[in-house]
Amino acid sequence: MALGELLKIVTPPDKPKEVPTKPNWAAVEKKLGLQLPDDYKRYVTKFGTGVLGSFLRVYNPFSKREYTSLQKSVVSVCEIHQMRSDTFPYEFYPESPGLLPWGNDDNGNNLFWLTRGARNKWPIVVCSGRDDRSQLFEMGMTAFLARTFTGEVKCKIWPKPFAVKSRRFQFQPN
Repeated sequence: MALGELLKIVTPPDKPKEVPTKPNWAAVEKKLGLQLPDDYKRYVTKFGTGVLGSFLRVYNPFSKREYTSLQKSVVSVCEIHQMRSDTFPYEFYPESPGLLPWGNDDNGNNLFWLTRGARNKWPIVVCSGRDDRSQLFEMGMTAFLARTFTGEVKCKIWPKPFAVKSRRFQFQPN
């Protein structure tokens, strides 16, 4: 279980921010017109809104804030990327398969699912916020996050590795 991998290196908050007692995932998915991966739903329920390792942010569909809301970010991030280049190798949501944003980093890069195949097997694509570079990772979201912080994932878009072996990373609720 990939969330278990992540929990070994990042401690979630005692009280996740912006997570209702009974999250209405059906309403979120109906609004988006697709089902979200199970590991994402477990992540949001466990962590809520915040920043992982002072670097990565996962959008929360229950957040009311523009910068952290999944639904608001899906619209704004897809609009920005669609305007950038006709040579980009992927389509964007709502196209299927397409890139559906689920997070970003402090350098202005975006994290997407490539919505091809079964939702629990959607690969991850990191897209540069400054040019048309992208990198595909054939793993789910929580595996990607865990392996990023253990140093197994090497993202060519990020300036340098920030993973440190045998270190617990902080989650900062916000």
